[in-house]
Parts: sequence; structure tokens; C-alpha cells
Amino acid sequence: MGRVDSAIAGVQERDKWRKRLEALEQALAELQDRRHRLELRLHRIHKELVQLQRTSREFVEMHGRVAVTEVSLGPRGPVLR
Repeated sequence: MGRVDSAIAGVQERDKWRKRLEALEQALAELQDRRHRLELRLHRIHKELVQLQRTSREFVEMHGRVAVTEVSLGPRGPVLR
């Protein structure tokens, strides 16, 4: 009976490790999928930032720099009495 018990224990151990391996492979596949989606998102964000940078430079080139105006708390224009 010892040989049969030993064989059954070996099969159970093999099944246990196979299940662990399958779980790890599934987790790895999910992580790889998530990484791929995040890399695509990062690429789209990078493209948007490049476009925004290009647009802002074109705006500055077309309109020039905006003159800084002073802020005063006093009245503007002539005071009518």
C-alpha cells in the first residue's frame, strides 16, 4: 500500500503545483495586459502634450507676448466732480 500512497501523494503534489503555476500565469497575463493598456495611454498623453506644446508655441508666435499691465487700486481716468 505504501507505493500507492506515495504515488497518490506525488500526483496531488503535482496537481497543487500545476494550479499554482496556472494562477501565476494568469496573473502575469493580466499584468502584461494592464501594462500594455497603460503604455498605450501614456503614448496618447505624450502625443497630446506634444500637440499642446506646438499649439502654445504657435499662439505665442502669432500673438506675441502679452504686455504685463500694472494693477492699481486707484481710480482710472478723470475724476468728475
